[in-house]
Parts: sequence; C-alpha cells; structure tokens
Amino acid sequence: MNKKKISLAVGILSMNLLLMSGTVVGAAIAAISKSFPQEPISKVQMLSSIPQLGQLAATLVFTWLTYKLTRKNIGVVSVAIVAISGLLPVFYNSSLNIILACMVALGFGLGLISNVGPVLLQEHFDGEERATVMGWAVGFNNLGMMGFTAIGGMLGSANWKNLFWVYGAAIIILLVVLVLVPKDRKLSETEVSNQKNISFGKTVKSLNGYVYVMLIVTFVTSLCLMIFLANQSLLLASKGNGTAYTAMVTALGNVGGICTAFGLKYIRKLTKTDTMAWGFVAFALSYICIVFFNNPVLHIAGNMFSGMGIVMVNATIPYELSILANHQQFPVAIAMNTLIASVAGFLAPMLLAATKISAGANSYIAGIVISGITAAVLLITRLGSRIEKKSEQETNKQLKEFQEA
Repeated sequence: MNKKKISLAVGILSMNLLLMSGTVVGAAIAAISKSFPQEPISKVQMLSSIPQLGQLAATLVFTWLTYKLTRKNIGVVSVAIVAISGLLPVFYNSSLNIILACMVALGFGLGLISNVGPVLLQEHFDGEERATVMGWAVGFNNLGMMGFTAIGGMLGSANWKNLFWVYGAAIIILLVVLVLVPKDRKLSETEVSNQKNISFGKTVKSLNGYVYVMLIVTFVTSLCLMIFLANQSLLLASKGNGTAYTAMVTALGNVGGICTAFGLKYIRKLTKTDTMAWGFVAFALSYICIVFFNNPVLHIAGNMFSGMGIVMVNATIPYELSILANHQQFPVAIAMNTLIASVAGFLAPMLLAATKISAGANSYIAGIVISGITAAVLLITRLGSRIEKKSEQETNKQLKEFQEA
C-alpha cells in the first residue's frame, strides 16, 4: 500500500475514532445517577444505549442522503453532528431528558459514520488492501474508545459534566476528513433513479442467505457489548470503585483491542474460519474477569478480552459481508448490519429488564451465558467455513459463466 493510499485510509478511518465515543458516558453512570436521584437507574443507564436509537434513525435515512450529498460530505456532516451534540451537555445538563436527547443526536452522527465509512473503504480499496483497512477500522474504533474514555474519565473525575468536553476532539477529526478524503461527485438524477429501483427491491431479494445469518451474529454481538458497557460502572461501583477507576481500566483494557486489530491477520492464521467463535469466547472471559474478581489487573484483563472480542467479531462481519455481497449489494448489507446493531444496542437494557435480570452482576452472568452459547453454536455449525465455501462456489460459478460467454 503506497503513501497516498495510507493517507486516504487515515482520512476515512479518522471518523472511526468517534464510533465508540458514545460509550464514554458509561464510565460516569454511577455519578450521574446521584445527580438525578428521582430518576430510575434504568433510565440513567440509557445514556449508554440510547445513542443506538439515533444510529437506527441514521441507517434509515442513509440511502436517501446518498442521493442528496456526496459521500465525503455525508462524513463531514456526521462528524459535525457528533461535535455539536457531544458538547451541548457541557452547557445544558440540568435535565436528564436533555442529555438523553443529545445522546440520540450523537448516535445519529455516529450512525452516519458507521454506514458511510465501509462504503468509502469498499470504493477506494480492493482485495487484500480492503481486508487490511477493514481490520484497521476496528483498531481505530478501539484507539478512539481508549483515548475518549481516558480523557473523558480525567475530565469527569471531579465533575461528570466536564466529561463532555472530550467531544471537542471531533472538531479536529472534521478537519482531517476535509483535508485527506478526496472530493467525490454527487449521483446524477439517472443514477439516483436506477439506484432507487434496485436498492429497495431487487438488491435485498438477491442477497445471499448467509447475509441474514451474519445479521443475527451482529445482533448478539451488540447485545453482548451493551451488557458489558452499560453495567460495568455499576458493577465496579458496587465493589468500591469510582468513575475515574472505571475509565482507567476501560482505557488500559482497550490496548487488547488495538493489538488484536493490527495483528488480526496473524490471529486468523490460528483461529482460521472460527475467528468469530473465539471472539465470543473472549466476550465470556471479559465478563468473568469483572464480575467474579475485585482486582485492577483482572479488571483491565476483562476489558482487554472485551476489546479482543469486539475486534475478532466486528472486523470479521464486514469482511464476510463484502465477500457475500457484490459492489452494489454491499452498501445495502452494511446498512442492514448497522440497523440490526443499533436495534440490539438500544433494546439490550429493555430485554434484560423484561427477563427480570437486574443491572450489575446478574446482567454480567447473563452475558457469560449468551456468549458461551453463541461461541458453541458457531464452532459446531462451522459458520465461517460454510461462508467461505459458499463464496468460493459463487466465484467459481461466475468464472465458469464468464468463460462460457
């Protein structure tokens, strides 16, 4: 990969630094709940999950926006939304409802980023380069989460309201996108008409059946992630640890995710087609380290395992989708994937409440069960191997048809 390509990748992936920033507030949930004693704890916990509602809305309007704006401009607008909505709670924080509304808007910006980023990567990179930058994408997610969590924790250690100053970093990222991502053209009216006719009908119907299986995996992944993030602050607080401690172990733990992301090609040599399954094993270990021990080393290890699980699953899903879907189908598949992830993240606290699973330790135990069952199912069914074989069959079929033509 030449310098120009690396520069382009950095420009696109700089937006990914923001993707996990919606979880920053999770470190302060215990402190925020004390400022709003009249509000139920489940409502305060929604600060971590409600951005998913905004992401859901963004996914629904993303295709429409591609008809109105260039994809670079969608990225610029999305980063600007994150900056504005993230900084507003610094000045307007007397009502939990106002903060929740800002988190919804923040999620909308993040939802646009999560949709436009993979599309830009698919358009500008091919083959091994695409696989590489998609692995980097999750690494950038974790770098962002590490930086935002550490800085946010320090800012909010004395007063949780100061935590939101961390979103000022989005202004710098906005400038990076403007400079490094090349200008692209807007779709013509003819292209818009053709895209509409294909995208909402034939494209969805023509998707490989394994795409829908991957969407189920995405749902479970988002559920596991939100259980971990929404309950860690409460669980550690019950063990006598505050906001700064939670932010510290989360930030240091992200080193595991970062190392996994940039070394994923070597990990895949060991896990081969079962990378996602071992990712869920890592999720299970992350819960175990936090819920059963009160030791900072194991709490950091738990966050490392969580980061490893996120990378091993979330880096594999878009790559598998890119080999299951062609160039035209891929934006639709990614939008559906983002939609499912948003729904799962938003519904996570509600699903736990509906099943009478209380916040904190019980939620983590539920996470162990969900992760363990999912890992077992993936290992037994050999889903990764089936997808790669299916992809090879499709490639051979297309090659045969080409040769016959």
